[in-house]
Amino acid sequence: MFDNHTYLLFLWLLPFVVFLFFYSYSRKQRAALRFADEVMIRHLIPVLGFGRFLVSCVCFSVAMTLLIIAAACPMFGEYFEDVSRKGRDIFVLLDVSKSMLANDVTPNRLERAKSDIRDLLDSVVGDRVGLLVFAGKPIIKVPLTTDRGFYNEILNGVNTTSAPSGGTAIGDAIRSALRAMPPEADRDQAIVLITDGEDHESMPIDAARDAAERKVRILAVGLGDTVEGSRIPIKNENGNLTFLKYNGREVWSKVDDKTLKEIAEITNGTYIQAGNKLFDLGQIYSQNISKLSAGEFQIEQQKKYHKQFQPFLIFAITALFFYTYINKKEPLYCSYYKLRDSKA
Repeated sequence: MFDNHTYLLFLWLLPFVVFLFFYSYSRKQRAALRFADEVMIRHLIPVLGFGRFLVSCVCFSVAMTLLIIAAACPMFGEYFEDVSRKGRDIFVLLDVSKSMLANDVTPNRLERAKSDIRDLLDSVVGDRVGLLVFAGKPIIKVPLTTDRGFYNEILNGVNTTSAPSGGTAIGDAIRSALRAMPPEADRDQAIVLITDGEDHESMPIDAARDAAERKVRILAVGLGDTVEGSRIPIKNENGNLTFLKYNGREVWSKVDDKTLKEIAEITNGTYIQAGNKLFDLGQIYSQNISKLSAGEFQIEQQKKYHKQFQPFLIFAITALFFYTYINKKEPLYCSYYKLRDSKA
C-alpha cells in the first residue's frame, strides 16, 4: 500500500535511463578508441571499463527505483487508532400526504422534495441525517446515520403510502423527531421540515416550542402554490386519472405560510417559501445549518498503516554513494605515471 501511489508512474522512466547509460557509454567508448587502443584506455580512463560501467548503471538504477518508492511512501505494519467524528444531527421531515402529488411543481411536489433532499445529502458531509415521513402519523424511515448509500436507497422508495394517511400531522412529526434525537449538548441539532399542507389538529406551534426548549432549529420549506393552490391528481377504480374530491368538490391544496413561518421563528430557524420555483436545499443548508457547532458523536477504531519510506531512502542514498565512488575519475596525468612506472 502506498500513500502517494502516483509517484510510481515515474518507474516507467527507468528503461529510458538505462538506455541513456548504454548510449552514453557507447559514444564515449568510440571516441576514446580514436586516440588509443583498448588496453591503454583501461589504464588512462578506468571509468570506461565495461565492468565498472555495468556496476555504475545498476547502482544508479537501484537508487532511482528506491527514491521513487520512497516518494510514493509505502505503508505497512497495521495498527489501530481511535478516531472521533464530528458533526451535527439533522432530521428531515418529509410530508407524504396525497397533496404532495400535486404537479404545480415538476414533476410533482413529492418527487421534487426527494430530489432536494438528495442535494442536501451532498452538503452534509460529516453530519448524521435521519428521515421521517408523515401524513396522518409520523414514521421514522431512517434513524440518524452517516450511511448515505442506505439513506438514498430508502429515500428512493418513499411514496404517499409510506405513512398512514388522514391529514398532515406536522406537530406529531416534530415531536417524533425530537424523541429520536439524543438530548446531547455537545453539538447542535436541526430539523428540515418539507411540507405543503395546513395543520392545526396536531398543534404544530406547541411542538415548535418544545423544539425551541431543546434549542433545535427548524428549517421549514413550503412546497407548492401559495395563492391559488393546485388540484391533487389520483387514479380512480378504473385506473383513469382524476382529481381528489371532498364532499363532491375538487380539493385545492396550497401552502399554509403563516404556520410554517411561525414554526421557524419560534425555533430561531428559517422559513423558505419555495412555492413552485427552483431552489437549492444544499445551498440553503450551507447558509443556515452548516454554521451550527459540530460535536463528537462517534468514536471508532480505524485501521491505519505505518509509513515506511525511511529504509528505502537510506538504501537509495547508499546506492548513490557507491555510484559516485565508482565514477570517481582519476586525473589523466596520474594514470600516465602509473602506467610508466609499471613498465619500468
